[in-house]
Amino acid sequence: MKRKTAILIIASASVLCGCSYNELPPKTDDATTDYILPAGTIPTAEETAIVSALREEYENAIE
Repeated sequence: MKRKTAILIIASASVLCGCSYNELPPKTDDATTDYILPAGTIPTAEETAIVSALREEYENAIE
């Protein structure tokens, strides 16, 4: 009976202590902090007019 109890205690301790979860990914030495931002494009006059018309329509709709 003592042997079964000891085995049960050891098994339950291993189950309780063996389950750990780390939410953060492991750190690496080759991580960089120098990021290259993509070059933006300047919208054409036609695209600017479309955005202005949409913005005006929106502003009129919420009044």
